[in-house]
Amino acid sequence: MLINLNRSKENKWILQKNISSSDLLEAFVSGMNNQKNIIDSNYLVNYLKNTNSYHGRSAEGSSNTMGVRLSQACFYMFGFKKDGYFYPSPMTELYLSNKVSKEKISLVNLFSMQFPSPYSDTPSNFNVYAGRLILTLLLDERIDRKLYIDEIVYFLPFIENINEFVYCDLINSILEFRKLSYDQKEKLFHSVQNCDDIFANCMHEINYYFLRIFAGFGCLEIQPDSNHNEGKLFSFRHGNGETFRTDSYGSRKDVSGYVQINPSLIDITRKLLSEFSVFDKPLKQSDCLSKEDWIRYLYEFEPLKYISIVVPSVGDKSEVIDIIKNMVYQSKYGTRDGKSFELSLKPVFELFRENRNVEIISGSGDTDLLCAMENNDNTLYKVNVDAKTSHHQTQVINPIRITNHIKLHGSKYCIIVSPRFSRGVRTDIQQFNIVTIEAETLANYCLKECLNSLDGLADYKTLNDYIENNLGTDITRTVDFIIDQKYGI
Repeated sequence: MLINLNRSKENKWILQKNISSSDLLEAFVSGMNNQKNIIDSNYLVNYLKNTNSYHGRSAEGSSNTMGVRLSQACFYMFGFKKDGYFYPSPMTELYLSNKVSKEKISLVNLFSMQFPSPYSDTPSNFNVYAGRLILTLLLDERIDRKLYIDEIVYFLPFIENINEFVYCDLINSILEFRKLSYDQKEKLFHSVQNCDDIFANCMHEINYYFLRIFAGFGCLEIQPDSNHNEGKLFSFRHGNGETFRTDSYGSRKDVSGYVQINPSLIDITRKLLSEFSVFDKPLKQSDCLSKEDWIRYLYEFEPLKYISIVVPSVGDKSEVIDIIKNMVYQSKYGTRDGKSFELSLKPVFELFRENRNVEIISGSGDTDLLCAMENNDNTLYKVNVDAKTSHHQTQVINPIRITNHIKLHGSKYCIIVSPRFSRGVRTDIQQFNIVTIEAETLANYCLKECLNSLDGLADYKTLNDYIENNLGTDITRTVDFIIDQKYGI
């Protein structure tokens, strides 16, 4: 008895399909980096055409096509979009900096893929780590550590949730499916209402895009098997025309085949799955307080845990990640009196290599944090830090009061950290020894620094040099630029 699944075009995994070449995806992400990750579709068209990576249907190319391809790059975990920028994932940064092989990095991309996804319209009843499920099946000795293309298409896109019982049922169903003749399987496919529409779509997404992309990156391998299904191919009409989608193992091939994990990645994959189970429940947007927080978790924080296993030299930075995650969270959703945000900033400033002491002062009429920092000549200087919580954005700053706090402690200047600042704040701080910075930018700077330094600490000297030359300004965009320059791909 095969597993009972609800098969319909409206009830399936939706895998983005526009780029089927791993080389083109690489060129696409490289093009984004070349334009400093500013989303400019026209620039990207020209870049890809000039590098001979894109051949559009028209001489000028299509900016609309670039938008679709950017969305697909996001779907495959290369990064995410926010406020007109493309933010590369840690996997993308590592790979395109030539620090790690694309086979290992694409394994993390695949392992990270889940439904729900911010870049897929898969229905909300699907709650499964799709990448983990595929990899778990490809390690299962009972099915010879391989999946045939026809059985992937028949079963996997309709798995809504996974637990031990469902997984066992799925394995048994795959084994039963393999015993069937080609004609018996064809009857099963055609017993599904609107079978051509459903399975042509699944075949197109999975066999023509998803599998070939990960095979191109070297994470998966697609092998031909001329004996499978008596050497016959399944074929489903796509739409109303004469286009048919088959389970051929490659373009213009006349036999089907199976998928397996790159043998060099089997041990690492086992280690990943021993730490992070396929039966875990993926994080949903409803589990977070905003879509922005959800995306940041999926694309920045969660993959770092996987990278520390796949690339041990990167190290386990879970403590740093937790510190930074907590600070960003408290900046947005902390207690109304701001105390939780103040407390969360202390360990963040302790991540700086030049830090010698961070003290929470707080209280009426004083700064929130007082930091003692060390110069290159071993002399010390002090910096005030004020935490401004707001449910929307910080609207006004009292520079006279903050200046008095600076004088009280003999500090160089004050850094004000908030989730957002209104435009009026920029005027408030002009001509004062004050700078403002958004919490997420500070977090991103510290995260990149700690993950890429040998001692796991962040550099404060670069920030101090810039702050001293730009007092009375908001340094958010400039620190973003520093991050791009230092850690750009």
